Amino acid sequence: MGILKVELDDKIIEKFKKKAMETYGYKKGSIKLATQMLIKKWVGMGEADWSELRGAIKKKENSVKLQHKLWKGVD
Repeated sequence: MGILKVELDDKIIEKFKKKAMETYGYKKGSIKLATQMLIKKWVGMGEADWSELRGAIKKKENSVKLQHKLWKGVD
């Protein structure tokens, strides 16, 4: 496990600590957990969980046919 040291504005630190403790509880490790979750979420941005979309589109065409139809409209 590594160590990451950052220097932030005091107001941001206080808001972050308050939010972390409200979310993860007023106990030891809540700020660390909140920081890890925030960094994981930020690093993982751009990745989509496509499993949630499975079956969401009720069409007879499959995804490939829909994609081709969409791209024809772009050209």
